[in-house]
Amino acid sequence: MIKNIVTASLVLVLILGCGIWEVVALKQDYQALQTETWEVMQKCLDQSLTESQYQQLCQHWVELRETSELLLPHIDVYEINLRFAEGKAYCKQGDFNQLYAQLCVAHDLLQYVPHLMVPNLRHIV
Repeated sequence: MIKNIVTASLVLVLILGCGIWEVVALKQDYQALQTETWEVMQKCLDQSLTESQYQQLCQHWVELRETSELLLPHIDVYEINLRFAEGKAYCKQGDFNQLYAQLCVAHDLLQYVPHLMVPNLRHIV
């Protein structure tokens, strides 16, 4: 009986620990990508963004997306992915206005998704 209680307690601690790590680590990664996205948005306004700079931003998103899809399956992750993908065509065409619009949405979603990771009664109801 004691062995079962100890095992259950260890499993509970492990699950809670992984959940806390997920929230802290992913939140920091999303903040870093949000800052990087903001910098790219400013380059869009200046019309000084290069394709390689945008590709670098997209690569950082792909790395974060892979972790997010593993730990946080959510439709907003997919929406961010679509915005960055559409932005590739606009960047290639030099359409900075459309790229800026896509990045504005991605920037807001990069702020919103980490908010959803924190357990909250409003998210459940």
